[in-house]
Amino acid sequence: MSKQSKQQKRAEKLRREEQTLNRVFLIFLVGIVAECYLLLLRRYFVNGTAEELVAAAGVIQWMGYLGAAAAVAGLVLTLLKKAKPIFRRLGPWALGAGLFFALSSLMMYRIYPQGSLFLCIAVPILTVLGLVYCLFQPEFFFSAIILGGSIFTLWVQRKGLGTVNWNTKVTVGTVVVLLGLIAVAALTARIEKNGGKWPWKYHFRVFGPNCSYKALYLTYAVAFVVILAALFAVSVIYYYTMWGLGIFLFGLAVYYTTKLM
Repeated sequence: MSKQSKQQKRAEKLRREEQTLNRVFLIFLVGIVAECYLLLLRRYFVNGTAEELVAAAGVIQWMGYLGAAAAVAGLVLTLLKKAKPIFRRLGPWALGAGLFFALSSLMMYRIYPQGSLFLCIAVPILTVLGLVYCLFQPEFFFSAIILGGSIFTLWVQRKGLGTVNWNTKVTVGTVVVLLGLIAVAALTARIEKNGGKWPWKYHFRVFGPNCSYKALYLTYAVAFVVILAALFAVSVIYYYTMWGLGIFLFGLAVYYTTKLM
């Protein structure tokens, strides 16, 4: 291999690393701004005085309208092929920001006061998932979604099972989650047979060529067994199983980090 070829490869590697670092900083910054916005509104809309609540309600309402308008404009700019490059780049940003403000305003209004709390919890989780997507392999990102969803399912089971109003709904939801895990495992098997690519039509790559499918199947199995067992467990078990899944997720993070080295 020539010296020039090595330099080109090194320059390309540095360029990719710089792009990844920029994405990480951007996702982190967006997550912080979104969380500060939600915490500020929650301070006045939920925990404020009557006058502060009315003022915050007005702000939320107008931000919802502005967000919906920005989302429509962003969608148009994104789909408009003849638009100038700068507008095409702004389109996805306007669409994403508009959807955030519109949906967050709707959720804070419709689900009061828990809606703002759910949003304050969801934003850090989505931020962490974004960082995982940028820094780790696709299979670990997928495992993090599965385990994060499983922890949320256990939390819902803990709150809803055994109650008068939510027992049946939570039970049905748990069955749907279990069937979803089976479907995801079957889909992963099809992707594995297709060399890590989507098995239908476009055949885009889903998992890397060095993907550890055993770790994926183990993740599905652990999530399935824990959620199924929680249907028949006493309430104190949920606390320990959520911590157990968190420890398992940390172990996967260490495993995939060593594979990056």
